[in-house]
Amino acid sequence: METGNEFLIAGLLLAFALLAGRVAASLGLPRVAAYLLVGVVFSPDLLGDRLGFQIGVWAEGFTTGALGVIAYLIGGSITVGQLRRMGQIIVGSTLGESLGAMLMVFVCMWGLLSLQSGSSVLPLAMAFSVLAVSTAPAATLAVIHQYRSKGTMTDTLLGVVVLDDAIGIICFSVLLAVVADNTLTGTLTSAVFQIGGAILVGATVGVLLKTVSSYFGESGMRLPLVLSAILLVLGIAYRFDLSLLLSAMSLGFFTRLYTRASAHRLFNPIYNLEEMIFILFFSLGGTHFDFNIFHQYMDLIFMYVIARVFGKAIGSAVGTRIAGAPDSVVRWLGFGLVPQAGVAVGLALILSHQAAYADTGHIIVNVILGTTLLYELVGPLAARFALARAGELHIKREKPRDEGF
Repeated sequence: METGNEFLIAGLLLAFALLAGRVAASLGLPRVAAYLLVGVVFSPDLLGDRLGFQIGVWAEGFTTGALGVIAYLIGGSITVGQLRRMGQIIVGSTLGESLGAMLMVFVCMWGLLSLQSGSSVLPLAMAFSVLAVSTAPAATLAVIHQYRSKGTMTDTLLGVVVLDDAIGIICFSVLLAVVADNTLTGTLTSAVFQIGGAILVGATVGVLLKTVSSYFGESGMRLPLVLSAILLVLGIAYRFDLSLLLSAMSLGFFTRLYTRASAHRLFNPIYNLEEMIFILFFSLGGTHFDFNIFHQYMDLIFMYVIARVFGKAIGSAVGTRIAGAPDSVVRWLGFGLVPQAGVAVGLALILSHQAAYADTGHIIVNVILGTTLLYELVGPLAARFALARAGELHIKREKPRDEGF
């Protein structure tokens, strides 16, 4: 890559995404969908190669850091009081939508793969079913913040997104135990280590952040202070193979828990930064569009997308109904859980290196990459639809909230 070309790429993406986002907002559409479309336009298959755009390794590091910032905000949207008040609904919703997506994707993908191949397709169908559990938080949070959504649906949606990653890690560990013929106890212990370790890291750095912040009274110093804490958490999690997303979410949760009434001092600086994070995160994500993936695995991609959306919708409706949630949550929560991105891609890459998937690992990775683009395009629209139907959508933008979600 030519020196300085990364600045040109970032500058053009930022400029065009800003313009597209403004147009989308004027039409009443989520800005993040416009950001992603701009990225697709600058992908290698479209304008990228013609303009000499080469997204280098710097983009991967940036998107990971951006996801950490987003996860910090999500974790900080949760308070203990809200968990006490809505814990049953959040847990019931999470279990319902997770199991619903797993079952629906497994049945549909197994049926389609069986028609295409005479060999055993059970491990491949199991892989897709487990990968269907996780939900990407970035698009959901972006829509919630754009429209200043607030209410029971919003509370439940954010709570489910937090728990989703933990459920996905546990299911993924069980799958590894089955396909690798390892002991279930050993793999579950590894999952507990990933989840528990992530929570511990977030809680510990949260204490440090609260303590150190008392020495930084100037508002201009709080942004670099919080960013350093987020990057520290991500680095520790990466070093010890913990969940990056859960670690950053834990940092946000415990930071708000420790600071309570003064939590705004450590969250408002990030709120002021979030739109730029969203712009670059989604526009860079769109540049990974690959037409060949869609062409080669189009049937599997669309089957996975449709099955997962229906599984999430039906499963969340059952789970919320059993948990006693309001009718608006029962009907529409599933549509807010459509987005899927980084976590699923990361787990798919891990599966591709397993001996049981030596011959099919590339299919898993490419299908998940292909579905990611569709989910990130459709997801914001689906989340907006769900919040609108629940009556929690507010078009007029307000000041960033200092309280929990």
